[in-house]
Amino acid sequence: MTKKIFILFSLIIYGAVLLAAHNYQVKSPDGRLLVTISTDKQITYSVKYDGLLMLLPSPISMQLDNGQIWGKEAKIAKVKKVSNNNMIESPFYQRKEVVDRYNGLILNCGKEFELEFRAYDEGMAYRFISKHEGTYKIINEQADFRFDRDYRSHLAYAPRGGADGNDRFNSSFEEMYTETSLSGIAENQLIMTPTLIVGNEGKKLCIAESDVISYPGMFLTRTEDYSNVLSGTYASYPEKMAPRSWNDSFYKMENYADYIAKCDGVRTFPWRILCIADNDIELLSNDMVYRLASPSRIADTAWINPGLATWDYWNNWEGQGESGKTIDMYKRFIDFAASQKLSYYVMDSGWAIYEGNGASMTKPRPELHLDELVKYGEERGVGLILWGGSANFAADNMEEICRYYAHMGIKGFKIDFWEYDNQRMMDLLFKAAEITAKYKLLLIYHGCPKPVGLNRTFPNIMSYEAIKGLEYVSTGIVGAYDMIDYNVIFPFIRQIAGASDYTPGAMKNLPIGKLGWAPKASEGTRCQQIALFITTFSPIGSLCDSPTNYYANKESVDFISRIPTTWDETIPMHGMIGQYIVMARQKGNKWFIGGVNNKQSRIITLDFSFLPAGDYQMEWVCDAKDADVNPENYIKEIINIPSNRKLVVKMAQGGGFAGIIQKK
Repeated sequence: MTKKIFILFSLIIYGAVLLAAHNYQVKSPDGRLLVTISTDKQITYSVKYDGLLMLLPSPISMQLDNGQIWGKEAKIAKVKKVSNNNMIESPFYQRKEVVDRYNGLILNCGKEFELEFRAYDEGMAYRFISKHEGTYKIINEQADFRFDRDYRSHLAYAPRGGADGNDRFNSSFEEMYTETSLSGIAENQLIMTPTLIVGNEGKKLCIAESDVISYPGMFLTRTEDYSNVLSGTYASYPEKMAPRSWNDSFYKMENYADYIAKCDGVRTFPWRILCIADNDIELLSNDMVYRLASPSRIADTAWINPGLATWDYWNNWEGQGESGKTIDMYKRFIDFAASQKLSYYVMDSGWAIYEGNGASMTKPRPELHLDELVKYGEERGVGLILWGGSANFAADNMEEICRYYAHMGIKGFKIDFWEYDNQRMMDLLFKAAEITAKYKLLLIYHGCPKPVGLNRTFPNIMSYEAIKGLEYVSTGIVGAYDMIDYNVIFPFIRQIAGASDYTPGAMKNLPIGKLGWAPKASEGTRCQQIALFITTFSPIGSLCDSPTNYYANKESVDFISRIPTTWDETIPMHGMIGQYIVMARQKGNKWFIGGVNNKQSRIITLDFSFLPAGDYQMEWVCDAKDADVNPENYIKEIINIPSNRKLVVKMAQGGGFAGIIQKK
């Protein structure tokens, strides 16, 4: 079938469906977005934006183990219109309040289930709601996204994890982005969400999900049957889940069942989201995933304190490796954190006794006197966060571990190696958040699925990896990964899902294209490494480099140390995916501005018209004139924001800038 015939056929079918079916419509509050739900033999929904077709009628359904298929032959008993216009308090997010304004429909489909649709100004979402009594299993869920033509897409294929390379659902969730047409997507290969489609007249469509509780996460796949269709794909339920024999910090899944989820009684299912934006920069502050998540389950959040952290893994314990994992070294990191007024020290592997094939979390190394280190940090205003593997932490003694270390004074955990998003693993991620919150412990997830709103439900979750972070240039092979382009892609896509533990801050900066062996270094300029603390959102931001390198670059680390990690407001100023980003973020009476550039030097004009009336000055660091060839060179100065609120800025190759703005 040729492309023109396929488009014509799709539009004919689209019109025929609208004429024949029982249709319900819901519009966004601003009237620009229209969702049409058809409830004939198969429930479908389609989306228009400014009158332009964004999504063809796309079928949705859930298949149960008793033979029922919710969404087929559905009889609508009642339709309820809903609307909302409230504010969500979000003190640990990229703005302190999130607007929750939508129009919606709830379709009562009889005794078994309901369907809820919502239309926001920034996108739409739907979810199934079960009214089924007793236990049941979900065999599969159909969530199709059908497009009328072969659009361009930005996507990341799910990389294989470290536990089982033969299991396609075992993934580290860390991969670069591929730009391709829909028809160019590899067939049957798992695609991570969020995924970005450049739709009709260049509108941006981002497929995401939220409120994934006791249910597998959603991948997307393109099958050979439909070139312009992406379909939700889910890991089956593993009957057996146990630590790996060769490394018991990892889980291994075995004996996958013929269903994806076990359920019991009334419940809601995850929101399926289609974010819609007129341009790239609107994606940088899209709140759909956060606002659709379940509200916080932590009544008292006064103990949750975001902040910056020092970290030992990337710099290999000051370059000493295993021999550097000593009490004196740990005190050195604490002293450095204290000298910069950093809130935390993230202690990676080495603090616990190795037992069997992994590091136990129940037994700190006695010679380190961990309890004394905790007190040493407390006296200096530095809290300790301990690293561990998922299978060591999420064993039957999770609560005992949390109780023990909370009593000792540990502030939280960084738990690694989750590497799956089937229902059992998602249950463990939920349980870990719930129990750490009970003991007032912070949590960072690594080697994990992307955020799906659980950080709103349990705001003690400070960050997620699920990102190709700066860790990937720590081994010494500079240029093996194109981090410069990645830095101006992932904020438009991955960060829609939530916080990203990217761990920037490298002080050894190399010119673009200088490939070769250079341990603990990064391509691009010093200013880009500083600006990443502003363009990347993470309530705990880890400084990757060593105390020695930071002491030698005091001016740079002094600037980084003043950057907050949560914000009162976020305003994307400029940006094009894959090219550059400029973000402005407010904290109190100051604004912080960060710019990150790709490999092409660039001159842009900043518009500060968002600033309230008054005279302002900016303390900033920007690329020096020779930063293309000497990327560690920069200019630090205090300048006045012009009265016309315009400022011309040049960014070097792989460059950037960072500024702190306040009234004179």
